[in-house]
Amino acid sequence: MLLLLVRYLMTKKPRQPRDLPSDFGTPERLKKADAEDARFERTGKELGAKKRLRIVNQMPLDRYYSRQQINRRQYEAGKLLYSIWYRAGQSQRIASNYAAVIVDGGSGDSQGAGEAFSEYIRALRYVGVDLSKVAQWVVIEGMSANDWAKEKGHDPKGGIVALRLCLDGLGDYFKMARD
Repeated sequence: MLLLLVRYLMTKKPRQPRDLPSDFGTPERLKKADAEDARFERTGKELGAKKRLRIVNQMPLDRYYSRQQINRRQYEAGKLLYSIWYRAGQSQRIASNYAAVIVDGGSGDSQGAGEAFSEYIRALRYVGVDLSKVAQWVVIEGMSANDWAKEKGHDPKGGIVALRLCLDGLGDYFKMARD
């Protein structure tokens, strides 16, 4: 009996740590990232879910928020607009979905994607034609507000002001509480 227990303990594989971060970049990128650039977050809502490291300043909207050029409400409104855009299936796909069986060339969730796209169009119409262009430029395409202002022939310093106005309008559309 003792011999069996010793064999079992000898052949048992070492336990892996639970909260190893996922692949989040090269060691050079990690050295460059400081405490404000990265944050650990859980991958699920259940207790004991794995953690991953997320770089939080990849998009211009993230950088504007981390530099306090936009407030929390404006940031959340921009993220919500992007999530609607993503649900509508309008963003580029980086990898194929091998789990789905596509017979007719459709994406499979056309009704949900259509509803999300309609919601996206309603949100942009709510803020107006001019401000919807800055939302598309900064939130969706990931360009800076400064570049948008230069492209449209405005004062480059006015780009962030236009973005703030746009995000405030989106916050009103999404019925977010004001600070």
